[in-house]
Amino acid sequence: MRIGLWLDNAMFGNLHIFVIDFDDFDEESHFFKEAHRLADKVTRSKSGGYHMFYGVDRKKAEPLFDSINLLTSENAAGFVCKYAAPSLDKANKVDMFCDVGHFIYEWEPWDNTIGLTDKTQELYQLINENFDLPRPMSGGKGKRASGKGGKSYAMLEELSEGELLQQMSVEQREVFADLERTKSPHWKQKAWISVGIDIFHVFGADLGGKVFLFWSKPGKTFQPQSCANTWDYICEIGPDKELYDNHWVDIIRNTRNALDIDEAEIKSAVQAPEPEAQVSLPLEDDTSAALEETTTAEPTFRDLPIAWENVTTEEDGTQRTGHWIVWNGNRSKREAFFKLAFPDQYNKVKKRVKFLEQAADDVLRLTGGQRTKLMYEILAWKYELEEVSEQDSFDLIHLCQREEDNKTADDLLARLYWPNGLAKLVTFGVGMKLDGAAQHTWCYSVDYQENRAVFTGKAMTWECWQK
Repeated sequence: MRIGLWLDNAMFGNLHIFVIDFDDFDEESHFFKEAHRLADKVTRSKSGGYHMFYGVDRKKAEPLFDSINLLTSENAAGFVCKYAAPSLDKANKVDMFCDVGHFIYEWEPWDNTIGLTDKTQELYQLINENFDLPRPMSGGKGKRASGKGGKSYAMLEELSEGELLQQMSVEQREVFADLERTKSPHWKQKAWISVGIDIFHVFGADLGGKVFLFWSKPGKTFQPQSCANTWDYICEIGPDKELYDNHWVDIIRNTRNALDIDEAEIKSAVQAPEPEAQVSLPLEDDTSAALEETTTAEPTFRDLPIAWENVTTEEDGTQRTGHWIVWNGNRSKREAFFKLAFPDQYNKVKKRVKFLEQAADDVLRLTGGQRTKLMYEILAWKYELEEVSEQDSFDLIHLCQREEDNKTADDLLARLYWPNGLAKLVTFGVGMKLDGAAQHTWCYSVDYQENRAVFTGKAMTWECWQK
């Protein structure tokens, strides 16, 4: 039996496991010798490389590792996830992982009696002296944006196809080729997010974000900020979801079969015990497995069934069919449902945005969805948002994702995907919008900056349209 170590929250006692994976290396180089000397445990990989294991105190490590750009971007799940980092002398190229959704597969017999010791300070000094790591942000410039609720995101790092392939295993490259060949970035939002969840499971949070950006960018409705926000959401729900694409599952399973590990063995091998003093490396029986069984359960909200239902009403002799929400013995329109579900919070801030003078005309140049999002953003910057449950948000998103040909569900889903989307809808009301249309066609480009989006008009001649 071979061992698969799942590094998400993998700990020895109160220390997190830190792994340096050497694929390209020089055994006579200073960094390799020092890393080998410092390691508590050293194993060889299938390809002939080295896996070196250390213990780190995450709380103590965070400011140190952040100062040398070792941490993942703030919108990504995990703590440390660096791929193909070259040492300053170019003698070594290593991957570094700590508390992140990533497998380390072991080919040598595993000695479970060897423990780890705290090497936080020594690792920081060693990496600082031998690497110049880029910040995991767009273009390496470290641009961030943060909302009123304090939640930050980073624009995803854009890499070329060649740079991405350098960071992938053989199996990941096969999945990447299938992604480009069979998945369209032009798909609607539900299918786009479903593919994103599969990308998360195959590539992990950090590399997966780069792959998601690369694949999404040719899409007709692509927006960098929306892509980053969506990946942030995928990283939040990904660990509770399952790899859905059967072909990708086969590719990954073939890898596991080569390891002579059946699915039950993987689940037991990657489980970690409760943190306590002097325990073995977490390769035994007590943590949740890396992957869970696919669920086809019907949507629920606060543990009660919830569903959409077509309801026909008559007003002034005219019949109208609308999409209503059925929950807790009630059949309600969208706003009535929110009042029922959040009786003490709903529309607590009874304010609306009014655009004046030139802004009143300029805002009509935006699409209806852009205007709506802008109004909620303005109010969210001025007024404190109500606190809402993340589980409530996930449940409502699940409810809307399942719908087809339901414009009410599609509109609600788009709003729930905003940063703090549910909190904004609860605080300011669910139905705010601004109708109207600009009196002329307007073409524009968008520059997504630190805490704003700048729309710039572009002159378009007939010759430009013909291209």
